[in-house]
Amino acid sequence: MALAFTKTNRSAFTNFLRSKYEMFTGAEQVETLPYYLCLDPSDTCQLRCPTCPTGIENESKKQKDAVITNYRSNRKMLSMELMDNVLDELGDKLFLIMFYNYGEPLLNPNLHQYIRKATDKNIATEVHSNLSLTLSDQRIEQLLSSGLNRISASIDGYSQEAYEIHRVGGNVELVRENLKRLATARDKLGADTDIYYKYLVFKHNEHEIEDARKFAEDIGVIFSTADAMIHDQAWLPSHREHEEPYFSTKELGEIMERWKEAGKEDYFFEHESHQFWNAVPKNFGEHLPRTCGWHYGFSVIAAGGPVAPCCASSKDKDDFGTIVPGKTSFADIWNNELYRKSRNAMAGKPSEAMDHVDTVCMRCHYPKVVQHLYNNHDMLVAERFDQVFGESEPQMSKAFALLGDGLLTADAEGFIAHYEQHLSMSSAAGNMPPQRIITERNMPNDEATNILQLFGNLIAEIGLNGSEVFDDSLLRHSKEDIKSAIVALLSADVTPDQQDFAKGALPALAFFQAGVGQTSLALDSEQSTEQTWRRAVEADMQKICQEVGARSHSEL
Repeated sequence: MALAFTKTNRSAFTNFLRSKYEMFTGAEQVETLPYYLCLDPSDTCQLRCPTCPTGIENESKKQKDAVITNYRSNRKMLSMELMDNVLDELGDKLFLIMFYNYGEPLLNPNLHQYIRKATDKNIATEVHSNLSLTLSDQRIEQLLSSGLNRISASIDGYSQEAYEIHRVGGNVELVRENLKRLATARDKLGADTDIYYKYLVFKHNEHEIEDARKFAEDIGVIFSTADAMIHDQAWLPSHREHEEPYFSTKELGEIMERWKEAGKEDYFFEHESHQFWNAVPKNFGEHLPRTCGWHYGFSVIAAGGPVAPCCASSKDKDDFGTIVPGKTSFADIWNNELYRKSRNAMAGKPSEAMDHVDTVCMRCHYPKVVQHLYNNHDMLVAERFDQVFGESEPQMSKAFALLGDGLLTADAEGFIAHYEQHLSMSSAAGNMPPQRIITERNMPNDEATNILQLFGNLIAEIGLNGSEVFDDSLLRHSKEDIKSAIVALLSADVTPDQQDFAKGALPALAFFQAGVGQTSLALDSEQSTEQTWRRAVEADMQKICQEVGARSHSEL
């Protein structure tokens, strides 16, 4: 299974679109929550990789040198309490949790439980591991039975000699055996987990790429190469031999131009697994918004609760706050001065009121592609929206279309104009009650009656007659709660009048749609916009009747 999103609640999609609007417009304070999350299960690692903060510190201790404290001082394992806290606060909006950052995730014995919790909330999951540790058969089966979408292993070489230059302290034979066992167990269990052999290309291992690729193919896993941000001239592979080391300090556009001239345009991050990186146009630098995606749709939470502005931040002093269950929430941090100052600074909007605030973001030297690192997943959000809602939400569908395949193809100005005209009222996260796809819920009759009474009052108030469509923000309750109320009365031992009342409310619900705006729209015109809304209403009415009929076992 390729990485796929399974979200079904409408509020997650409205949060996503609102977040894009806030990013494109450079909002200082946001109403939305992150939709992608890096959540580190462990703050420790057993290896000593020379490009990783934990590895540098481990190597320093191994050599009994003065300890280089590059990473957080308070090392922990992600606890069940913190995991539950994060899901309670963010789970409704998250499309993806990446269970990794600077620690080795498989060192946390509860990892499979955390993945299962995320899966149960329709959140896609991904794990990135060095796999250089002993794994029992039970542990492997637990991982693959948890709903995990993707696991990738960093194996930078095929021989031990080449591999251990970067993965210091690792055992490549153990890693390959673990990878083989994962593939075998996946096939045995029938799990839909993608397994990746991830190969960072250096001068010392480029000659072993084909050996590694053949091994991956033989055992049935996906092989992908990636170019690392290299700090040592001697490590630069042949296709980058004239490049300055650690190219993250350079503008991506300039680097891509040099590579294109050399006929090497396909070399960058994960170039074989994500074609997104291959389609960089010449105006790349101009095309991306003058903001940072990490301040809007993405966030990083370390194992002990520190919230970092991006995946590159690793020091205590650079954190933006710490989640303490029962005391400090993510929301308390998400719009604090550090975040607001960073959003302003990255958008080129200085604020005298926050001149006293200093953040790591103001010294960021990473190219824009790193600042918008996970936008290649946006197309998966759009695909999922189409799967769940189809043509029933035409204005939201148009918004997704304007976003294209990610930032490289987004019509930012068109999206802003469309959002402000059609979606700003109905999709503002702070003004919208939580909505969800119907689940089996035993709603008490008195609660159901009250919900439908308020819905009936609204119908009378606006004079609903089937010739107009209204914005669903007018509803006192979510459409899903109203449907649940109808199901409750149709399924209960109530009077015929109550049942008729419920059946009468059912078709009316389709005349409330997201994205209509403050003014109702006529449905009796032959203009294309009205026709589109009429089809949306008809499709939604059919869908609602089928859904409620099936749940209540009623003829509708």
